Amino acid sequence: MIYLISGGVKSHKSKWAENIACLFPGEKLYIATMENKSEESKSRIEKHRAMRKGKNFKTLELQKDFKGVELAGFSVVLLECLGNLCANHLFNGGSEESFYEDIKYLMEKAKNLVIVTNDISYEGLYYTKEIENYIKTLNYASCFIAERSDNVIEMVYGNAVIHKGSL
Repeated sequence: MIYLISGGVKSHKSKWAENIACLFPGEKLYIATMENKSEESKSRIEKHRAMRKGKNFKTLELQKDFKGVELAGFSVVLLECLGNLCANHLFNGGSEESFYEDIKYLMEKAKNLVIVTNDISYEGLYYTKEIENYIKTLNYASCFIAERSDNVIEMVYGNAVIHKGSL
C-alpha cells in the first residue's frame, strides 16, 4: 500500500504520516532526507525525532541513493520528505533520473510506503531557472507517485482532505 501525503509548510503532514505508519504492526523505517546544515534544519530534525519517540521507528538519515537499503524487514517505510530528496539530487551531485530511481526503488521494495511531500507551487512569484526546474521536477514526481498510490491525502490547515483511497 502506498500513501502520498502533501500539503503546505506546517500543515501537519508529518504528524499524519507518522500516525498512518503507526497503523502497521511491526518495525517501521523512517528515512530522513533533510541535510543537517543549519540551525533551522537542526531544530526541525530534533522536533521530528521527538515526534517519533516511542513509535517503534528505526531512523535512517540518508539524503539520497537508496538502492541497496534493505527494506524487507520493515512493515512500513516512511519517507520524510520528497522535497528534500528532490533537492538533494538536483543540487548535490544527483540528477532527475537518479531522483526517480530512488522513488521507484522505494515503491518496488517497501511492503507499505508513506511519502510526505510539499506543495510549494504557490510560494512565490519569481524564481531562478534552477528553482523553477526543482518545482517542476517535484510536482511531476508527486503526480507520478499519486497515480501509483492507493491513498492520496492533502493536508489543509491541519485537516486531511482525501483525494484518493481512504484511511
